[in-house]
Amino acid sequence: MEKFYAMVPEITLTFFFILYFFEGLLLKNRKLNGITVIIISILTALTLFSFQGKAFNGMFVADNFSQSLKLVFLINLTFSILISLKYEKIKDELFYEYSLLMILSTLAMMLIVSSKDLIPLFLAVELMSLCLYLLAGFGIKDLFSNEASMKYYILGSFASAIFLFGIAGFYGLFGTTDFHGISQILKNQKDITIYHFMGTFAILSALSFKAACAPFHQWSPDVYEGAPTTVTAFMSVGPKAAALAAIGRFIFEALISKPELWLLPISTIALLTMALGNILALRQNNIKRLLAYSSIAHAGYVMLAVLAGSPEGMSSLVFYMIVYAFMNLGAFSVILANPQGEKIEGYNGLYSVNPIIALCMLCFMFSLAGIPPFGGFIAKFLVFKSAIQAGHLLIAVFGILFSILSAYYYLRIVMKMFFVSKEYMETEAFGVPSNLKLVILLNAGFVILFGLIPDFIFAM
Repeated sequence: MEKFYAMVPEITLTFFFILYFFEGLLLKNRKLNGITVIIISILTALTLFSFQGKAFNGMFVADNFSQSLKLVFLINLTFSILISLKYEKIKDELFYEYSLLMILSTLAMMLIVSSKDLIPLFLAVELMSLCLYLLAGFGIKDLFSNEASMKYYILGSFASAIFLFGIAGFYGLFGTTDFHGISQILKNQKDITIYHFMGTFAILSALSFKAACAPFHQWSPDVYEGAPTTVTAFMSVGPKAAALAAIGRFIFEALISKPELWLLPISTIALLTMALGNILALRQNNIKRLLAYSSIAHAGYVMLAVLAGSPEGMSSLVFYMIVYAFMNLGAFSVILANPQGEKIEGYNGLYSVNPIIALCMLCFMFSLAGIPPFGGFIAKFLVFKSAIQAGHLLIAVFGILFSILSAYYYLRIVMKMFFVSKEYMETEAFGVPSNLKLVILLNAGFVILFGLIPDFIFAM
């Protein structure tokens, strides 16, 4: 039994998933089902840091890196379900299936960050992707949602094929798909062939697609805009963190001895992602599309942590994704709370109508822009620091410049909330449902806390 201790959180979540599967067949009560999923998430989180170790001959590992990211996924699940409780686009009769897919997708993300072998990594990525394809189309009668699901599915299928091609190439080269085995063989190989580059590029391309990194990002804005807003919030955090963590672990544990294989591709992807994400976000008037391009840009910043190829880089990746979870989920919660939240004009004079929500949105926008004293500033500082310490000064400078550029579109929203007259607002005063108010206030509190006391996360 001891060999399964490392998998206690996954076993716990699977057990509760099965129980919830049967419970939901008997009781399709939206509020009860939502509360049940939140309790499942909390109970699973309590088991996270109980055990560390390996399972299945080293294919699966539970370490600080994976456990911290699993906490991000469970936070993502908890808040995503909480903001979905009163969301009208998800019909009552479909909420049970909706929540089942979210749990299953979260389980897949947990398996992704613990995988140290390409085969289980591929299977976990595909399980996550299949759930997300269905979730993106959960606006059953919404043609934009259906289109988003179809686009994501078709393009995702190509990415899966490329991923499998890369795995086959690596197995042909090394006779193993285990990260440690690949690393040991690479250390003793002097000659790097075109097949090494092809396999590496195929795997990195497929995982970059899942993280919405440029130039594999084209699906992201359309899917984010078309999917139900609660699904967009869920997709913007967990899957991105899982894919970026998989890239980081693959490079750090399998390819680290041969930087010529991954240094140029990762540098190019990071630079393109930061550039395209920020530049294309400048002209967006739909907030969901704006946050989609913003999400692309943030993937670029996290790629700098991967580029560092060091323990400090991996630590800064974890910190960044924890903070990013709170600020992004908070921003999407404000979109849900505001009846005109998807249009940038819907924020005109918001401070005059609902000052608390406007102040919380200010926290999220400032944090996403990397303005102190919010958590986003510390997260970006640590990422840039890790890249500079690893000798990548030039690309870190570009990252800082693009981060400064991003302030324009974030502060544009702040300007409309605080400096545009109330008469130009398209909606009257509105009430905020209690579930959204709770999520918004909690996320704003954590964003401020991580900015003022960043050691809080590292102490965890």
